[in-house]
Amino acid sequence: MSVLSASDSAVELHTPSSTSERLAYIHYFRAVAILQILILHACRVFMMRGFDEQVPPSNPFLILNDILFHDATMYLALLSAIIFAARLSRRPALVFYKQRFWNVGVPYVAMSIFFSTLIFFRSQNLVGTDDLLAFAKTLSYNVLWGEAQNTYWYIPVILMLWVLSPILYRLLTTAARYPMLIAAVVLPLFFSRTGTDVTISTCIFFIGTYVIGLYIGEAIEERLGVIARYLPVLGVIATVTTVSLWFLYTYGIDKWGPTSLRESVHFVQKLSLAAVVLVWLWRSGAGLPVLIARPLDTIASTAFGLYLLHGFIYRRFLRIASAVFTSPDSIWNLIGGAAIIFCLGLLSCLAIIFVSRRLLGNHSRLLVGT
Repeated sequence: MSVLSASDSAVELHTPSSTSERLAYIHYFRAVAILQILILHACRVFMMRGFDEQVPPSNPFLILNDILFHDATMYLALLSAIIFAARLSRRPALVFYKQRFWNVGVPYVAMSIFFSTLIFFRSQNLVGTDDLLAFAKTLSYNVLWGEAQNTYWYIPVILMLWVLSPILYRLLTTAARYPMLIAAVVLPLFFSRTGTDVTISTCIFFIGTYVIGLYIGEAIEERLGVIARYLPVLGVIATVTTVSLWFLYTYGIDKWGPTSLRESVHFVQKLSLAAVVLVWLWRSGAGLPVLIARPLDTIASTAFGLYLLHGFIYRRFLRIASAVFTSPDSIWNLIGGAAIIFCLGLLSCLAIIFVSRRLLGNHSRLLVGT
């Protein structure tokens, strides 16, 4: 991936106090989603930047990392849609937009300005009028297309989905309901996500996931009950698609015309895995041991801040990881280096978020989200 999708969700963030006990499993699912994104990027940043040359695409650990965690942003889109349908759809659209603007839009723009400024002026020896104009163009581009960090691409996508939320949800109550659901499943199989570029194809890919989430959230307990009855089938689908992805990655198979076969299979795999995990959390979430529930609660409550910060913070620990684990030919070295980046990066991000909250109080949401 890529995010960091509040959402993302990396980016739809409600703390336990605003999440009813009945929806506690949604809170924990948010933690599962953001953790998968953090692991994906920790492994990738080490393998892509930790050595003189990038680890080749045929590396088994790189393949495994992508198979398990690539497109984890789908979980975030699904989560955002479920929360909108289950909790937020009854609010006036303008109130919903205002909340998304302050809780997601403002911190996204603030951090985009910070990182764009940092990167741009570090690369400039002098600052003149032409430089300032170039900076203004760069900043505008970064904010519009999520380019300030390579993990930010998802935020313009989820913001677009939020703008469409009231319309899509209303359409699900009309005769367009079943054609929409069919399109939500079929179109992403042919309109693939295009990496970290925000394109029409990527938007169609995530709209499909989002519509499915809206349908689940519309009557969440009832829909999860139905999904639970098909859990063995979903487990088989998850297994078959995972094996298929191993075949596609190992033999370098991807494109079929404009369609990415890998993205198509990832779409099915991630939906089936999301269903399995959601049902498991739904059934056992309230009974999770404290040693599991408390860390998940912490991660979920800081998910958007983690999404905004982790890409930049991870790169600060590359030298340490590369100094300790020096051989790209050893899978254990790759695992060790990624583990260092993940652990140190996660702890550092959490520290920044907690210090920001302590110093700025409620105003910290303008930088690191709610």
